[in-house]
Order: sequence, then C-alpha cells, then structure tokens
Amino acid sequence: MKIGFVGVGLMGLPMAHRLIDAGHELHVFSTNAGALAELAAKGALPAESLIDVARRVEVFCACRVTPEQSREVFIGAEGVIALENPPPLCIDFATIEPLVSREIGARLADAGIAYLDAPISGGPTAAREGTLSVIVGGEAGAVECARPIFDAFGKRTFHMGGPGTGVTAKLCNNMISITTHALVAEAMVLGVKAGIDAEALYDVMRNSSASSQTLNRVVPNHFLPRDFKAAATLEMIMKDLQGAISLARAEGVRLLLPNVAMQCFVDAAGRGHLHDDIASVILPMEEIAGVTVGSA
Repeated sequence: MKIGFVGVGLMGLPMAHRLIDAGHELHVFSTNAGALAELAAKGALPAESLIDVARRVEVFCACRVTPEQSREVFIGAEGVIALENPPPLCIDFATIEPLVSREIGARLADAGIAYLDAPISGGPTAAREGTLSVIVGGEAGAVECARPIFDAFGKRTFHMGGPGTGVTAKLCNNMISITTHALVAEAMVLGVKAGIDAEALYDVMRNSSASSQTLNRVVPNHFLPRDFKAAATLEMIMKDLQGAISLARAEGVRLLLPNVAMQCFVDAAGRGHLHDDIASVILPMEEIAGVTVGSA
C-alpha cells in the first residue's frame, strides 16, 4: 500500500518504522531532518512538502499534536483538501477535540475524501513493539481499508462508531489515566510524609485495590528513581485533559475530578515542568509537604 505520513515525532517515528517493516511503500515529510534521514535510510521516500506526500499516495496519515495542526494538515489552505486529486482516505492519529474531528471529517467528505479519527494508546514503547491500541471513528468501509495500517503497529483496533467517536473514547480513557496520575502522586506524598517507606507503600498499593496501569507505570519508573524525562509531557496531557473538559461542557456533563487534577498540572507547569513527564505533577506536592518520594 502507498502510504503518506507526516508527524514523525515521539509516536509517529516508531509507527512509521513499523509501516516500513510491514512492507508498505512509505512517503514522508518532516521538518525534523534527523527523523527524515532515519526513515529514508530504511527505505522511506522523502517528500518536499505535505502536499507532495499527499499527491503520491492512496492513504494519507498524520500524527501531529494539536487541533490547529490537524486542521492545517487536512483542511488548511495548503492541506490535503487543496489537491485537485487527493488521496481517497485520510487518517488522523492525533488526540484532538471531537468537534474538530467532526469538522475535518465533514469538510473532507464534501470533497469526496474518507476520514478516520484514529488516536492511539500505549505510548512510544508500544509503538515500537507494535502493541498500540487504535481507537477509530469513521465509516466501517474506511476502517477495513485502513486495517493493514493499524495492524502494522497495533495489537487491537476498536471501531467506536462514526466520525469523532474515536477521539471521544480516547479522551474518556485519558481523562481517567491523567487524573489518576495526580491522585497517585498525592497518595505517595501523604504516605511518605506520614513516615512510610515509599517502596513499601508502593508494594502495598500494587497488590491491593489501588493497583492500576497508571500506578505501575508512574511509581516504579518515575517517582522512585526520580526520572522525569518525558514519555508524555505535561503540555501534551494538559491538552488531552482540556479536550475532555471542553467536550463535557459542550455535552452538558459535569466533571469535577478532572478539573481539580488540572489545577495540579497547571501548578507543576507553572513551576517549570511543562516539558517534563506527567510524573512531574508530584514535584510541587513534595515541595509543599517537605518530603521526597524515592531517591535517584
């Protein structure tokens, strides 16, 4: 399959590698010269622009970050929609607001282009290993056409319904995991402040009802070894959490806990951790309590 790909960052780069490994003809554009050279050395075909990629391929994929970037890629003045003969299928792997996905889908449909919102879950490690979850919104026929792409880097594809439902489901998922990061951080700080050894406290929680993927990610990999290098930055997760909060407002749903968690992340970002891992939410809590969870 001839596939176009833009957005070869933390997630997009390993996904692009998996597509090449699966035997697809990959056309790529990026302002990241290192990533472009890395993919070209593996057999990808570099392009001079986004439009140059889109005019060559059967399926055009983007894995950028913000709603504004998705609009620019697909329906901007120099986006896919501007082509006289655009690719028949576009896929957006970004986690953006559902209203934006619906807008993009409607505009592309008017131009005769199928569109899937297909955010991925699992992080960079799962992208490298081909074990991502792909959460898709769009027409069933388009999902089947895209399945060889999803299978290249995903262990399972979930078709949620029409346009916008993929990002809606992803935001619901992220709302839980992001909010839980703040709660786990508070629990660890409270226990350590009250005199419990951090590793002993984690051992209890991971073997009790508090156990979760979030707990088992953030405590042993970040809190205890004091590693706040970003796998998912505060900037990125605040964007996702705000997406859930905005969707709830539009749908008339009250969200209390995510709004409180957002205050914790805003505090950490304001203290210089915007580009650190989501785990850095614990740092202001530790500072206020006068304790440190774990040791380098």
